[in-house]
Amino acid sequence: MSADSDEYLFRYILRDLPEGEAERLDERSVTDEAFAQRLRDFENDLVDRYAREDATDESLNRFEQRVRDSGYLRNKVQFARALQKVSMHGETDGTGAATAPVLSIGRRRWLEVFATAAMLLLVATGYLALRTVSLREDVARLQVERSAVERQKEQLQRDLEGARATPQRLKTVTDRLPPPRRGADEHSLRLPSDTTEVLLQAVIESSEYETFWASLQDSTSGQTLWRSGDVSGTADGANRIVQITIPVSLLKSGRYSLDVSGKTGAGIFESAGSYPLRVMLE
Repeated sequence: MSADSDEYLFRYILRDLPEGEAERLDERSVTDEAFAQRLRDFENDLVDRYAREDATDESLNRFEQRVRDSGYLRNKVQFARALQKVSMHGETDGTGAATAPVLSIGRRRWLEVFATAAMLLLVATGYLALRTVSLREDVARLQVERSAVERQKEQLQRDLEGARATPQRLKTVTDRLPPPRRGADEHSLRLPSDTTEVLLQAVIESSEYETFWASLQDSTSGQTLWRSGDVSGTADGANRIVQITIPVSLLKSGRYSLDVSGKTGAGIFESAGSYPLRVMLE
């Protein structure tokens, strides 16, 4: 499935994509204005079609549950239905009985004009309120993302400066991560005090993927501490070996999860394995 197809955007709006791929689209919606506009247009079209209560579509049935769960989408649907009612009012009203006095007809039409204007004003006010809430949510989300990026940038800068200052003291610990098994114990990783980086060789039980990326989460807080760029896997029989280097400066004694995603032939990243780790700094 193409990453730009309507079905793919639909699954993103439904929150039906793997976590790693959903995070990539979150970032793209911030950095790619053309993609963000297409996503907004697609969502607005869905809302308009759903707001027409006589519309029957299997995709709208799937969208209905998402509307129930999202206050933001419920407000958009209410706004769309209000606009439709205003449109219907403008098409059907404005006719009077043939026997009514001319003055009464003119007076009633003026009242209808004022009523329609008042309704449009209320709709516009509601729309502005919704946009204000939406913009506040967008600003809050961008601030969180910006803070996370700045922290990661500062940490990488410190790592780079430390590496430049003491290149002769770099020490790498290499460990092989077997394929994850349900119910298996977490993998223990002991790191001497002078270790500067750890090279993890994650075994992927699939030859389907050629390109991978990984992220490291703190299992206690759920916070993402580090993300890799695209990494190529090497063949190992029917498996793939993905080598991932993580700065030890990001770690402390505790429990972590290394999540690896693989890129399919369609260009979509999906979960290829999750490796529970227990780090012990000596």
